[in-house]
Amino acid sequence: MTVRPDSSIVRDWGRHREPQRGPRVPFWVLATVLVVSGVGALALTIWLAVRPHPWRPPSGTPAFASCSYDVGHIPAWCARVAVPEDPRAPNGRSISLWVVVLPATRHPAAGALFYLEGGPGGAATQSGELVNTMFAKIERERDIVLVDQRGTGESNPLTCPGAIRGNLTAYVRRCFTPGRRDARLYTSTVAAADLEAVRRRLGYGKIDLFGGSYGATLAQVYLRLYPASVRSVVLSSGSLTNVPLYDLSARSAQRALDAVLKRCASACARTRSQLAAILRRAPRRVATPGRPVELAPDDIAWTVDALSETTTGAATIPFVVNAAAHGDYLPLAHVEASDLGSIGRLATFWEILCSEPWARFDPVATARYGAGSYLVHAAVDRANAFRAACRAVPKGRVDAVAFRPATTQVPVLMLAGGADPLDPASNLRGWKRVFPNGRLVVVPGAGHGVMESGCLQTLVASFVAGGSAAGLDVGCARHVPLPPFMTG
Repeated sequence: MTVRPDSSIVRDWGRHREPQRGPRVPFWVLATVLVVSGVGALALTIWLAVRPHPWRPPSGTPAFASCSYDVGHIPAWCARVAVPEDPRAPNGRSISLWVVVLPATRHPAAGALFYLEGGPGGAATQSGELVNTMFAKIERERDIVLVDQRGTGESNPLTCPGAIRGNLTAYVRRCFTPGRRDARLYTSTVAAADLEAVRRRLGYGKIDLFGGSYGATLAQVYLRLYPASVRSVVLSSGSLTNVPLYDLSARSAQRALDAVLKRCASACARTRSQLAAILRRAPRRVATPGRPVELAPDDIAWTVDALSETTTGAATIPFVVNAAAHGDYLPLAHVEASDLGSIGRLATFWEILCSEPWARFDPVATARYGAGSYLVHAAVDRANAFRAACRAVPKGRVDAVAFRPATTQVPVLMLAGGADPLDPASNLRGWKRVFPNGRLVVVPGAGHGVMESGCLQTLVASFVAGGSAAGLDVGCARHVPLPPFMTG
């Protein structure tokens, strides 16, 4: 991102957001007419109530600078917003949050949509270019606000030292050695307080929320804690906050694979048995152009799981499994997946996973729910490893109430992939009680993350514009085109 020192649109932030005024009638003329008409007092009161008021930024509104994303040069406003590190101690130590606003085309903006990134550990502003494309229709009327969650991106990042190698518990213990920054305040509960602080500092009224994956969890926490601040919510590829996501991971992965193979039909008749066979084999060392890759059965299972997250990846599963079944592990090695990735180096990632109820790691429950799944052995191993690692993580500040779904009248649109291995539609079971003004849209055959599928961007834009799920035409979501399978 390129940050420029100033621009007229940023310099005149408040004036840019003032309501457009129509032709003005001199007040003395209007008052005279009203008094003569005999309804002066009542009409004068009404006029004072409904006359246009200029947008006034609240005291302490941060100073914005103009900035642009290097690819496409997307114009934006950027600022650092100071918030208390501990919301319960407003006069104590402060940290800065990196905030990017993609300004609405309409002047003034009808409101703002806050985009919440997945992870946990993803930085919202790093998705600015994608967000600018996905929410182009919404951006005509509303500002799009991206806030790097505390501990991620440019918002006081808490990075663990070194790469993840060897024993995971030892690595996590080094990350939380005494004397380093206290990470106990870097949870979803406190992150929701940050979002509320940013909303207030930027002078927005009720906001719209879009949360994808973990972002959907954070959106629900914010809605639970600050319901009066929310106009509407979109939950994309998310689960209800009382669902033990990782305990269900093996079962969810198997159901997603079953959906993929069912759609593939006779062309994938042997894929299931082939996968079972290669998961029984000894580890394979595969020579790749970059480095040799060790593929143990758990590595293969996680790779298939990762492929099933997207429709393009799922379309290759029959090919890579068939190749491995015939001794060619190179296609699998090229897509070999890490179970953690770069977000595993963030203290925030571990603080959230080890402190919040939706992310508990129970190997017994994982085995029970996932019985018969191709991923069950790998998922149980992960549950054991993460449970041990979490003993080295100080328990973060978590408001348990924030994770107990409660009935809200706020309109909520839920988007789910019919073959999502991470957050399947079944993890939203009971949503009608929680979101009586909600709507669940399942995209057949889609994996994790559906906003780039077919008409979903238009559907979301219509929902946000209307602020209601009532009468929303969701028929197009049933006919999203899917890529053809590679069967080798």
